[in-house]
Formats: sequence, structure tokens, C-alpha cells
Amino acid sequence: MAVALLEEWCKMVSVDDRKSLMVIGIPADCGEPEIQAVLQEALKCVGRYRLLGKIFQKQDTTSAVLLELLEGTDMSVVPSEVRAKGGVWKVIFKTPNQDTEFLQRLNLFLEKEGQTVAGMFRALKREGVSPAATPCTSPELLAHLVGQAMVHAPRPLLPVRYSKLRVFSGSTAATPDEEPFEVWLEQATEIAKEWPIPEAEKKKWMMESLRGPALDLMHIVQADNPSISVEECLEAFKQVFGSLESRRTSQVRYLKTYQQEGEKISAYVLRLETLLRRAVDKRAIPQNIADQVRLEQVMAGANLTNVLWCRLRELKDQGSLPTFLELMKVIREEEEEEAYFEHESREEPGERQGYGR
Repeated sequence: MAVALLEEWCKMVSVDDRKSLMVIGIPADCGEPEIQAVLQEALKCVGRYRLLGKIFQKQDTTSAVLLELLEGTDMSVVPSEVRAKGGVWKVIFKTPNQDTEFLQRLNLFLEKEGQTVAGMFRALKREGVSPAATPCTSPELLAHLVGQAMVHAPRPLLPVRYSKLRVFSGSTAATPDEEPFEVWLEQATEIAKEWPIPEAEKKKWMMESLRGPALDLMHIVQADNPSISVEECLEAFKQVFGSLESRRTSQVRYLKTYQQEGEKISAYVLRLETLLRRAVDKRAIPQNIADQVRLEQVMAGANLTNVLWCRLRELKDQGSLPTFLELMKVIREEEEEEAYFEHESREEPGERQGYGR
């Protein structure tokens, strides 16, 4: 980031960024004479130079200065920091092999992402860019191409950055800019699962959206368990702010769902599974008994053949409760077998009539 600032600043004042230094971390109240005195002593190794300008950096309330080197300098002898007023002033400069390091890091990055430089050109083929048309030697050009490839490539080269969550406070009198809890929870859960960043960053991101009682709850759960995960935090929010009525409703809706007339058993089980997962998400049905509850509801709510009912009863008695996919496999097998026999029974009268003739 600091090197990028050095490059941009040099471009603005039309000097070579390889013959320039930038010093950052200077206290804002430090005057130019004081800065010159410190740098003249600390940067004797660079020979003659001139101070081109000074800027204030808001992010850390310090100043930075740009120096143009007036003599040929071996950059390997330039100190990386200067101890002076306010602590440490960092010296930023570009090394001769910095472009090589950039190319090495770029190739390593692309390799990890399953991409190549040639792949970037292919991704940009429609834009008229190709290895033959554009020599791939400039780091600046490659950096530009990476940015374009991220837009045009078949799959993203970097994880998606998500925007901030809408505000949620948990207050009885919600403000107009707040999200209802269920909407906020759904978005937070989805992003927390997909965003590939450390848990600490996820919790910090999550807290930015919280206000009032919701923020107080976040502080409480973190005080009780500093290593608590975002998923566990969201579980705590469900318990405190989740609708108890919706839990009961989801449980009753599941238990009162039966197979409809003309509906295949497999279609019924699929429809039932959506309601079961919703009830589990709302903690209306414990996750650890979901397989048991599913099997019992199918046996009670579906119009089963004797053979299928016996197969399911056997699974239940043996204690080997099937998962959703395992249950679907058993049901589909029975449906296919039943369809086969129905087809055979329809064909038999015609076959017998043919033999008679």
C-alpha cells in the first residue's frame, strides 16, 4: 500500500519512483526544519537529495514526505526506518528486484487459483487482447490485466467482498433503517458461511451492524467465551431474538403435513424435508433426532404399500435410521418396482388374448 502511494506521488510530481524515497509516520506537529535535520543525519548514505513535498495522512494522523535522490544510490544500504520524534519513521523505496518479486508473487497467486498468464489473455480474448498483440513484460500491465481477468474470467480469481449488513438492534421500537431479525439473520448466516476470512474478522464485521440490545448480547457472549465462533454467536441470537411463535408454527406445520391425493411418496418426502429443515433451523426440532422424526412422519403421513411399510418398520426397529438421501433411495426403489408390476399387469390381458388367437 505504501509503495503504491510512493508510485502515485512520484507520478503526480513527474519524478522517477526508482530514484525517490518516501518517509512516513512523521508526527503531524513536526516542522520541515526538524524533519530535514533528522533526515540529513539518518540518510547520509544516499548522498544529495531534495525534499519535494509533505502530505498529511488522515488514517493515522501523521505526515509523509517525498524525497528525490540527486545521486546514484545503492538502495540496499538505505535504512528501512528512522528512530526520531514520535517513535519510528518508516522509509519506503523500490528495490531493483521489486518487479521480479511482483512477477513471482503474481505467478504463485495465479497458480493457486488454477490460472495462468495465458489464461488471463484467453479470458480477455473478446476485448482484443492477446499474447501476440501485447507483450507481457510490464508489471503494471500485468496488474491491469489481473484486474480485467477478475471481471471476465469464467470464475472469480478472488473471494467476493460483501457489503455491510443492514443495522439490527433488537429494540422493541425499531428504526426505519433496521432489518427485521429473520431477514438480518438469513443474510448474516449466508455470508458467514461463504466468506473465507478468519473468525475474528467475521465477528468484527458482524458487530458493525449491531446496535442497542443486540450489540450488548454480542459483548456478553464474547465475554463468556472469547473464542466463540460466528456460527455460535448466531445461535445465541436465535435463542434471544428468534420468534418463539414461528418455532411452534414450523413444528406444527411439519407434523400436520400429509401425502396428498395423487402425490408420489418421493414427492411428499421431498416436500416434507423442506419443512423439516426449516423447523430444525428454528430449533423447533433438534438436529440430532431429525432422521428419527423424518422416518416417523413418513410412516404416519404417507399412504405406504405393505412392502414399503415393512421395510421402513424394519429400519426403525433395527435402529439404523436412514438419512434423507438413504430414505429417498429406499422409496424410489419401491416406486420403480411398483410401477414395473403395474406395467406388467396392464400388458398381461393383451398377451393372453394374442396367445388365444
